[in-house]
Amino acid sequence: MNNTITKITSIEAVCFVIVATINRIILNMPQIFLGSCGSSSLLNIILVSIIAIIFTLIIVKLFKKFSTFDIIDVSEFVGGKPLKIAVNIVLIVYFITISSLLIRNFSEVIHSIYYRTTSIYFLVGIFVFTAAICNFSRDSSIFKANVIITLIMLLSLLIILLSVLPNIVWQRIFPIFGNGTYQTFFSGLGNIYSFNGLIGLYLLMPLLSEKKDFKKISIISVVIISILLFSATACLLLSLSFSTSIKDVSSIYTLITNNEFGTFLQHPESLFVFTWIMSIITYLNVVVLFIVKFSQKLFKFKNKKLLLIPISIIIFIIALIPKNILQARETEEIIYKYITAPLVFIIFPIILAIGNFKKTRNTETSI
Repeated sequence: MNNTITKITSIEAVCFVIVATINRIILNMPQIFLGSCGSSSLLNIILVSIIAIIFTLIIVKLFKKFSTFDIIDVSEFVGGKPLKIAVNIVLIVYFITISSLLIRNFSEVIHSIYYRTTSIYFLVGIFVFTAAICNFSRDSSIFKANVIITLIMLLSLLIILLSVLPNIVWQRIFPIFGNGTYQTFFSGLGNIYSFNGLIGLYLLMPLLSEKKDFKKISIISVVIISILLFSATACLLLSLSFSTSIKDVSSIYTLITNNEFGTFLQHPESLFVFTWIMSIITYLNVVVLFIVKFSQKLFKFKNKKLLLIPISIIIFIIALIPKNILQARETEEIIYKYITAPLVFIIFPIILAIGNFKKTRNTETSI
């Protein structure tokens, strides 16, 4: 990224990487694991987590020679301006589409739970408008707010998961191989896309105030994501007999409504939904910030305020394209599975590997 963006600390970097996964867990990520692998979901999560950790270590190693570059800069080094422009456009389209679908997904959830008489257009518009307004503030404020909200979300998820412990039935882990060994260990490898937040690692290097912390940040991020996925899916699987049939609402919301929090807190789901709304907003703030930065890099635009309005309008329009929540989730899953996963685990590592080879060859030639 360019020098106009504020440098961020290690905790801000970790929260930036994991916030996407937190919001996906809130909505329906555990349901995806349970739907594909059944009672063997936990084995599948362990497997894909190990693969994600290995890939993270590879990414860290490949970035050692590019301590001031993000993936766009590396692309320019590898293939010149054509590859740089291509990767830039891919990232812009990707983040716009994913953020739009996330808004629609979450808007549909709160619409079905609390705001049945409110137009979905209005709910989507509120999220988009808020993200646009927040991006008029300084970049550092957005990253700091993201830390606060992400930590609150982690705490709320911990409280939810601890509250279901009395309702856990360990026998629900059987049959141990769920829908079969092939589904668990081979077909289920496609669930690696649940680590979509790792795409943030390709954007971090130029932002870090301490470059040497990149490895630590990357490992901590992937471990936290693994623990969150495992814990949320385990609680859903072991505490609810109908966990594999949840379709329309948030799996975490279902956990809350099916557990007691004592007489002091009669409607805990309202409090948690409020924190989730804040989490969605802070995630959108960060995503819009990066979309603007990518656009500035592509079009050589200096004034980000002029870009915020057209970007917000595009996000709003795309968010309204799906006819319902099921179509939004299906589209989102397709994008994560067939675009995010190849980008994070195949295409970007190949670009980095070629960049390392080219840099090594250039060094040897100069000697």
